[in-house]
Amino acid sequence: MRDAIVRGGGEIRLSTRVTDVAIEDEKVRGVVSSGGEEPFDRIVSTIPLPYVPSILGGVPDAILDRYRSVQYLAVVCVILKLRKAVTSSFWLNIADPAMDIPGVIEYTNLRPLDRHIVYAPYYVPADHPIYLEDDASIIARVTSYLKTINPDLMDDDFIDARASRYRFAQPICPPNFSSQLPPIQLPIEGLFVADTSFYYPEDRGISESIDLGRKMARMAAPSDGLPYHDGLERTL
Repeated sequence: MRDAIVRGGGEIRLSTRVTDVAIEDEKVRGVVSSGGEEPFDRIVSTIPLPYVPSILGGVPDAILDRYRSVQYLAVVCVILKLRKAVTSSFWLNIADPAMDIPGVIEYTNLRPLDRHIVYAPYYVPADHPIYLEDDASIIARVTSYLKTINPDLMDDDFIDARASRYRFAQPICPPNFSSQLPPIQLPIEGLFVADTSFYYPEDRGISESIDLGRKMARMAAPSDGLPYHDGLERTL
């Protein structure tokens, strides 16, 4: 994906925090970041909605409040590298009350690699004890679950393990959720905002990411009739 973006004339800038979107006469004028201010006439934001108000000071509060109102579950995802497979399945739902994970996803049963990659997610509120628990304890618990699922697993079969956290993993969608979201194209010319909340009524997934990415690319295409880069739709 990175190579496709660069071939299309794009840049990827790491460690460059956006602090503001410059807006003038109800049009975007550029982006203010830790690297300075640069002019742009199209801006597409895909950061989590609760962060959006902090960079859109020129947008009406009525719209920003709609971003602030969206609530999310957090996730702690334990990723493990093993010498042998845990199961022969890609996705294994867990219904055993003795295990507090919803399932085990064995990525390499879908896409084989030289080692076996497994992950187990905890979807919980951000103030839940599990989200605040230390990595070592969570990893040890998930490791014990995998040994229960597959008793042939030995300690030396576990090569590496990590626990990562994401605060805005899953939007919580109450009744009439779609009416809670502002339109992707805001009443500021050249400004487009969305995150995984906009997959609704579909659930989060790669297919939904691709679909929404294509939709936003079309929306952001120049209005002068010139096409955006030929490869963009294929690479999103």
